[in-house]
Amino acid sequence: MAPVERRLSAVWNRRSRVDARLWILSAALLVIAVALWVGYAAALPVYLGPSLLWWAYAIAFFVASRLASMDSPRRGTQAITLAAAPFVVGLFHATPLALLAGYALGVTAAAATRRPLAIRQTVFEIIRFAVFAGIGIWAFRAIAGSPELPVWRSAFAAIAATAITVSRRVISEGVVLRPRERGSWTDLANHMRAAYVAAAASMCIGLIAVRLIPVDRYALVPLAVVTLTVLMTHRAWVRERYDHEAAEFLIGAVDALAGRELEPSILLLLNRARDIFHADIAQLTVFPSQAAEKAFRTTVRHGHPDEVMIPLSLGELDDVLEAETAGVIVRAGEPGDPSSDVLSRRGVSEAMVALLRGESRMIGSLMVGGHLDARTFDSRDLRLFRTLAIRTTAILENSRMERSIARLTELQEQLTHQAYHDSLTDLANRSLFGQQIDQALRRSAEGTASVAVIFLDIDDFKGVNDTLGHAAGDALLVEVAARIRVCLRRPDTAARLGGDEFALLIEGVDSAIEAEHVARRVLDVLRDPFTVSGTSVTVRASLGIAVADSADANAASLMRHADVAMYVAKGAGRNRYVLFSPGMESDVVDRRKLRGELERAMELDQFILHYQPVVNLITGEITAVEALVRWHHPLRGIVAPGDFIGVAEESGLIMQLGQFVLRTACATTLQFQKLQSTPLAVCVNVSVVQLNSPTFVEDVLGIVQETGLAPETLILELTESMFVEDTAIVTAKLEALRTAGIRVAIDDFGTGYSSLSYLRRLPVDILKIAKPFVDDLASGAEEDFTRAIVTIADALQLHVIAEGIEAAMQVTRLLSLGCLAGQGYHLCHPLPGNEIEQLLRHGGIDRNRLESEPDRSEHLAPLRVLG
Repeated sequence: MAPVERRLSAVWNRRSRVDARLWILSAALLVIAVALWVGYAAALPVYLGPSLLWWAYAIAFFVASRLASMDSPRRGTQAITLAAAPFVVGLFHATPLALLAGYALGVTAAAATRRPLAIRQTVFEIIRFAVFAGIGIWAFRAIAGSPELPVWRSAFAAIAATAITVSRRVISEGVVLRPRERGSWTDLANHMRAAYVAAAASMCIGLIAVRLIPVDRYALVPLAVVTLTVLMTHRAWVRERYDHEAAEFLIGAVDALAGRELEPSILLLLNRARDIFHADIAQLTVFPSQAAEKAFRTTVRHGHPDEVMIPLSLGELDDVLEAETAGVIVRAGEPGDPSSDVLSRRGVSEAMVALLRGESRMIGSLMVGGHLDARTFDSRDLRLFRTLAIRTTAILENSRMERSIARLTELQEQLTHQAYHDSLTDLANRSLFGQQIDQALRRSAEGTASVAVIFLDIDDFKGVNDTLGHAAGDALLVEVAARIRVCLRRPDTAARLGGDEFALLIEGVDSAIEAEHVARRVLDVLRDPFTVSGTSVTVRASLGIAVADSADANAASLMRHADVAMYVAKGAGRNRYVLFSPGMESDVVDRRKLRGELERAMELDQFILHYQPVVNLITGEITAVEALVRWHHPLRGIVAPGDFIGVAEESGLIMQLGQFVLRTACATTLQFQKLQSTPLAVCVNVSVVQLNSPTFVEDVLGIVQETGLAPETLILELTESMFVEDTAIVTAKLEALRTAGIRVAIDDFGTGYSSLSYLRRLPVDILKIAKPFVDDLASGAEEDFTRAIVTIADALQLHVIAEGIEAAMQVTRLLSLGCLAGQGYHLCHPLPGNEIEQLLRHGGIDRNRLESEPDRSEHLAPLRVLG
């Protein structure tokens, strides 16, 4: 249900509840009235003779009701009647039953002469009068006492009884009928004050009549003439004031519509219309002048926010088209009248409606409905409303309105486009993309082809924003979107889901291979550098592919699977695509859970460093230590980096973690260096994410300067895969570091993209022989690869370190090949900082350990495996 319909339904339900409360209160008051009259008032005789006939009171109450005036020309103000006069007379010169019968007959006759008939209100009014009149009669008899008592006492008793009777208005207006909104109780107090003033004047007339009746009944005639003359004069004054206010209202309405802007003008007009008629709602609908345009509806309602120029299709128009052009009063609940249903949908019991018919076409419709008081619309209201409709039609029928409607239609189309498209790239947004997937799935269900969804996330996009600024980042996203469009066919859809995340919808897919072709094309078109703010930027992306493989596939599941596959692509090293397969979701859930734990671990400082010595294979002296991060998990104990580094890289936490490792390693090594005379270096592994950071060089140099470590004792370890792409950028960064004195090592050399050409160009100082080649030395296999690496390093004047030494034989053969440094479990396991300090004080590794296999029963600290 639309928000407007919900609000209208709520109003209708609230009014229904008011009617229900009215009937419940009527039943309760009826019980009280029967008890009062049967048990007390019905048996009372006339208080003071002579007694007037009951029909005289019926005539008096009829005249008082029909000749009611208003205390103000505005709708909803308090009616002034003479009803208190016959009531006061009846207290003295009628039996209570005669007084009640006269009131009931007179009020019923007055209601029957009005249109529309208000049967429920009349019945409620008679019951209400019966209760309070009964209480008033009891109060009068109790205070006045015997007729022989002083006159002032009976007069005071009549005043009290009249006040009690007038207070019956509080029950209906304050408890049931009046809305529970701010200011309503203030209005009620004002109305009650006016009611008491009117009752006091009428009561004085009644007391005069009481004094005249025993003396000369015919004297009542001039009293009645004078009273009616005053009342009719007041009615004439109120009518004149009403006409004056109506004229001012019409002039104000014309001025309102003559404003420059259509929307504020209509809003001002409707608020004034609702105010002058004391109505609940005012509504103006402007019909389209051309087939391509929309209709627009403006609604102002008591207690609700204004709805200005809400666009409607022709199918949504439900205005009262059956109404007379000049205007007519329509009431809800009338059988067979479609206009009645329209009012019911708006929660309005009565309304004045008019069609705004111009010279050449129907311009729109105007409606004013509902009541904030107990009155209904009458002929006087309808005349004013018709005049308003005619003037509104005349003013709206001009070129300004036509231009405004055309502008609003164009604006609505723009807003609709903006609601479903990304404002930066003009690609579809997430909402439209989901709808497009559902539509594509419905089309594919009718044929044999399937649907594929590709999620794309730019790798390390945050670095562009951080270094070049958000404006440059936005410009890059626009260029990426343009290149993605090139990869798509006409029926396919590209979307930006937010941030640096894009999505592609591929229709008519016969197999997953076709979707993979599209993914490869996207990677290819993104490979060429972008020029942003005069800077060349290389973009890499991770793509996830999901293909609809069942009839019950939907947009949500396809997008979730593509998102999971993209997440796996990031974990697999980025700059690639991954096709979703069953089981991936659970893996991704585990990795995301691990990511959350890593974030908490960073906050709680749960990461520590162990250090593995790099040893001179001849002397056993420690020449360097390699810093290795460990996660001290509160439940799992010491967690090796292989279990969490990949997730840290995916999430970007590797940047924060890498800075922690470098800062801690530099500070700790500075303490190690104090324990031996020869220089001691520290090796720190660098992630590809760190290396790709635009601020990588500044971050490293800043930490070195902060900790006070000599730059020449810091060795940064990189893998060969980091040099395959963006060689020029990587080279520039490493040259800047080497200029500052920092050395660079290639870790696991020989297992990746080994090339003499790039090795000659790169600013590298150390080659670390990969463990598989060192393992071959222990098994007696060929040592050609190891020999080649040593020979290349010697030719290029690079230092060589062997990794993964686990046997004395490997030490012997490495020395024979010319490799003089190494690390591995045979020499020393990774140790906490305090145990490394003990080893340095000991002078390094015992030479006996280098030349022979250790006794496995020994428990030497340098060899102990911790955690």
